[in-house]
Amino acid sequence: MPSNIDQLRTLTSNDRLKFLLRDSILYGGSAAISKALALLTFPVLSRHFSVAEYGILDFFLGIGGLLATLFIFGQDSAVSRYFYEYTAFDARQKLISQSLFFQIGLIIVAAPILWIFADQIISVVFPMKNNLYATELFRLILLQFPFLLLINFSRNILKWTFDRKRFLTMTLGMSALQASGILIAVFRFDATIRTVLIVFLITNFIFGLLGLLFVRRWIVRPYNIFYLREMLNYAFPMGLICVTAAFLPTLERMLTERLLGSTDLGLFAAGSKIAMLIGLVIGAFQTAWGPFSLSVYKEEDASHTYNLVLRLFSFGVCLLVLLLTLFTGLIISILASNDYSGASVVVFPLCLGLAIQATSWISEVGIGISKRSHLNIYPYLASLIISLSFIYFFVPYFGLLGIGLGVLSGHIAKALSASWLAQRAYPLPWSYKPILLLFLVTTFIGFVAGWLGQVVSPIIESTFIIFGLVITSVLGFSLLFSREERRNLLKFIFKYIPS
Repeated sequence: MPSNIDQLRTLTSNDRLKFLLRDSILYGGSAAISKALALLTFPVLSRHFSVAEYGILDFFLGIGGLLATLFIFGQDSAVSRYFYEYTAFDARQKLISQSLFFQIGLIIVAAPILWIFADQIISVVFPMKNNLYATELFRLILLQFPFLLLINFSRNILKWTFDRKRFLTMTLGMSALQASGILIAVFRFDATIRTVLIVFLITNFIFGLLGLLFVRRWIVRPYNIFYLREMLNYAFPMGLICVTAAFLPTLERMLTERLLGSTDLGLFAAGSKIAMLIGLVIGAFQTAWGPFSLSVYKEEDASHTYNLVLRLFSFGVCLLVLLLTLFTGLIISILASNDYSGASVVVFPLCLGLAIQATSWISEVGIGISKRSHLNIYPYLASLIISLSFIYFFVPYFGLLGIGLGVLSGHIAKALSASWLAQRAYPLPWSYKPILLLFLVTTFIGFVAGWLGQVVSPIIESTFIIFGLVITSVLGFSLLFSREERRNLLKFIFKYIPS
């Protein structure tokens, strides 16, 4: 196996897949475990707070993610893209440092403005009876931004430079400390929403400074903006895209609260947490896919590698969606309580939407390769418009399920438009038909099973999903892979997985 990303170009397709699997397990797996540790606090918080209170907490954490994305504004994507354009250490230092100081400058300018107008902002986005309390929560979120920036920045540098031990510390260590802090706050101090946000602030402060210490050798004083100027052309469209992507979940929660109320907002938040289980696997893949895809695109057999990854990932993620749907009721009863049982209706559409989005990350690789990052704006705008329009359309007829259907529709719109634009920007010989058929079968099984669970019984629903899993497995294995690929895949499973 190669010791660094530059050696990856010399490998065969099979060895590249092994490399991708290893890095998905190491980097992505650690990020997934980090999210899993955060998920462990869900049953504690969901039982400690009312359904409505949990929805409020989830909303403000979502606001934090949105504003952090606004301050980063595509710089992480730009640095990851241009990092591999340069091989000299000092060039990479300057590139990284100019990006960091630019992000710090944005915070210095914007954060005080948001702090001063916090009351007015909250009265618009999330009006509460106790508006002063909501303003205090918002300002607690604002205090975290400098440290969230440093955490995101340092994690990316550690990932791109393959500093595995420190990356694990920044992911697993932070989540473990955060989870421990929440447990102490809940069981020792009878935590309020404010207390939980203070725990997040303390954890982010500690690991923001630790991350800065870990990557200090990459930071130098910037004397010009040579690299930044080059990156801004790529980063600005990516910033708009990232902000749009982060803004959409916030809008979904705002609409849920206004159309259905705080209780349904809490149910939607719980359903999103359950869907995060498949997000662990997807996140693990995404973490490794970015560096992997950009490091091999110049090779003659790159398209073969991309297609093989697309087929393998699609097959696995469709099975995972159905498996998670099968155990949704059990997971909710274990992680939350019967008060959250209504959240089960949104889990399948949310999981399927995440699976479709993750699959399109592969098929839209041409946009990143071509450096035409502005093309990503249109799929995200399509996703935003379709999601919000369909939520308004479906909610009067389907209630909370309508939110899930709207979100799923947005993911489908984004995946189709992004893949089409990527093909125009950087044509690749994709094999789409079997992938589309597999997702159509998965969609049919999931929604029919949900309907059977509502009108017949949960037992019939589970039986139908099990039957669907068998059908999907056989269909996917025969449609997606040639005889030789099936033989090699079975060899890989029996040879490498047990070891």
